[in-house]
Amino acid sequence: MLIRERLENFDFSNSEQKIVTYILEKKAAIQEMTTKEIAEATYTSPSTLVRIAHKMNFSGWSDLKEAFLKEEEYLQKHFSEINANLPFQRNDTIMSIASKIAALEKESIDDTLSLITHDDLQQAIQIIRKSSYTSLFAVSNNLLITQEFQHNMSRIKKRVDICALQGETIFKAHLADPSSCAIIVSYSGETEILNQTIRTLKRNKIPVIAITNIGDNTAARLADCVLRISTREKLYSKIATFSTDSAIVYLLDVLYSCIFALDYDANLQLRISTSKMIEAARFSTVDIIKEEDQGPG
Repeated sequence: MLIRERLENFDFSNSEQKIVTYILEKKAAIQEMTTKEIAEATYTSPSTLVRIAHKMNFSGWSDLKEAFLKEEEYLQKHFSEINANLPFQRNDTIMSIASKIAALEKESIDDTLSLITHDDLQQAIQIIRKSSYTSLFAVSNNLLITQEFQHNMSRIKKRVDICALQGETIFKAHLADPSSCAIIVSYSGETEILNQTIRTLKRNKIPVIAITNIGDNTAARLADCVLRISTREKLYSKIATFSTDSAIVYLLDVLYSCIFALDYDANLQLRISTSKMIEAARFSTVDIIKEEDQGPG
């Protein structure tokens, strides 16, 4: 859940609610305001701001303010006029639909790129690099779209185990080798079976990378490393998971590419030589996709 949503839905006292209403109305304008100035503007006390922060599970007002402003900046800068839940309407032409889906998926990737930090990405790469293999846990359609990551990693001799049976995730987490790591893909961050899986992994001291939304959620709090994805879609009220799927695929492609780059020349040679041997019978009559050693079509 976004911080804004948590503030809107929490049952605050009257004095606390005055401050919450004020900051939700002023948004980025509170950036330069001190606790004293906000308290004076709302006829409350600075200690009330601290109580609000603690109720939101932050250590203090400064931490809550920083997270709130960062979230607001993302919401203001990276949301377009395309509705991620209903990107096209019943009377749109087929070419209009094609254009809108393309725009939505491009923007979802740009959103996700804007959320990647060097330190978080580097931490995730090092966790994977140091591990003997990676266990990947997801449910529903997220489980389907992670398989390309597994496929790509296998081509450079990096083992990725995907648990295809939802009821077996905790069992698999319990048996995971201590030298391994895990990736959890959860858009909501509140899928109970996945959060139980994280807790099991943590008890076995297995590092966990969470791919999830920009808000505060259970998966993000439990994980060792968090990678955020474009957060545009409702949980249910949508045509499809166009935006989320594009964001997850992009982020997994980034992880694979960064792992590939750790030993670029060897991995490239391995990938080409293996494909050339296995796919020797493939050919094309189209010059642009022909391999250099392929004869005339």
